[in-house]
Amino acid sequence: MKQWWAWLLPLVCVAGCNGRRPLPSQEELLRQDSLEQLARVQSAQRHVATEEDMLAQLPLQTLPVTYEEGFERSMPGYADIPPTMVPPLLGVNGLTKTKAIRLPDTEKGYHVVLLGGLNAKDEPVSYMVTLDGKTWNPIDQLTIYEESAPDEEDMEEEFVDEEDLGKTRVEFSVTSRYEIYMQVVFQSYVDDSRELEGVSVFSIGSDGKFFELEENKLNAGAQ
Repeated sequence: MKQWWAWLLPLVCVAGCNGRRPLPSQEELLRQDSLEQLARVQSAQRHVATEEDMLAQLPLQTLPVTYEEGFERSMPGYADIPPTMVPPLLGVNGLTKTKAIRLPDTEKGYHVVLLGGLNAKDEPVSYMVTLDGKTWNPIDQLTIYEESAPDEEDMEEEFVDEEDLGKTRVEFSVTSRYEIYMQVVFQSYVDDSRELEGVSVFSIGSDGKFFELEENKLNAGAQ
């Protein structure tokens, strides 16, 4: 005759088994870890694709292009870009109210983007940025527009010559051969006259970086 407690053993076993999950095997843990890693990779790929799409879908500006009065504020034809996206996408920091437009790819296949916005002093500034033709990673940047105005304290000084009252700015033009002309212009506050103070010419090298053209190379390219 069985003892009365022998009938309780199956019930205890059932209750214990239902209340506790078996520990996963090493194979199951590895499978779960692999699935989590795959999910992270796919998420990162979607994020990169989204960033690339944002740049690839920018409006296209044909060459040549030349600075026009008021461009620095209105930036006609440019598309809005969230300021938080500018540093990771284009490698430029500290701008607000950012807009961008694409230029045609260079002969070496580099992407080129014009970026505009306001700096910490609420002054307009624009950059030309080169990016890798495959990864869209930023390579180099060149300031193509900026302006510098005298401080209020300087303007209040009695000894300041009226002829010196004005702002200096860098204006740009880009040829179809990617010769980037940078003109330093002084514009008077007194009579709104303009005075050219200097010119520099840059181009994009085979490595995607900007370099200044020498005069003899510039003349050879113009022939």
